[in-house]
Amino acid sequence: MMTTFLILGPFVFVWAVAALFYALGRRRARHVRLDEITFARSVRQRLVPSVFSRPRTWLSVRSRNPEDVARSMGLGDLYPCACAEALADPNTERLFVSPPVNGWVVVMGWQLPDPGEDIDACYRFLADMSERLGHVQYFHGNPALGHHAWAKLIERKVIRAYAWTGETAWNQGKPTIGEEKTDMCCFEYLAAGNEESYQQWEIVGANVDRLPVLASIWSVDPVVFSDPVMRMKQGWVGRLPVRRSEMN
Repeated sequence: MMTTFLILGPFVFVWAVAALFYALGRRRARHVRLDEITFARSVRQRLVPSVFSRPRTWLSVRSRNPEDVARSMGLGDLYPCACAEALADPNTERLFVSPPVNGWVVVMGWQLPDPGEDIDACYRFLADMSERLGHVQYFHGNPALGHHAWAKLIERKVIRAYAWTGETAWNQGKPTIGEEKTDMCCFEYLAAGNEESYQQWEIVGANVDRLPVLASIWSVDPVVFSDPVMRMKQGWVGRLPVRRSEMN
């Protein structure tokens, strides 16, 4: 009996450890399945008709704690709120701080700065937020005007930023691999918009369309909130101390 145990014991132990790791892996996979969105899913879903509409402007913050993000941003009148409820009325003067998605928290709402209104105010806001939150990414796309922007800041340092608001308003840092993969085209400074330039507006429109794909490469595409289960998860709603029009 002892001999049999000594022979079979190591094999039983190895199989037991393997089964344990398999069970833990399955459990972990189920836990994070709804918190992750792949590049392929973003490409597949970004143009599919849906009741969900992406925000015009959003932030992606490197964090897994939405309440901490909301409080670090200085949001007032905070209260917990499910994604579906917050996104049902996106035009209110408040910000929604999402539950974590693959290590990122998304902030959406009309109080976020618009680069077309004041690019300097936009920069100051992002620099301040990155100082408070660490790694912050900014995305803006206005299909009607063609205005678009993307930026990545870490602790006030601008890693990469580009904004086009009828002309190039901000172009800082070296273009990233994500921009190259999505064929984003950046105009030089003083390259003003020309309404008669069909080619230029084709490029502008393509940049707006590809913005969610760039977001999915850099961090996360808000299309993830179209998932019915994700829409039931809880985030936080609050207001900035001042309206974005007063940030100048």
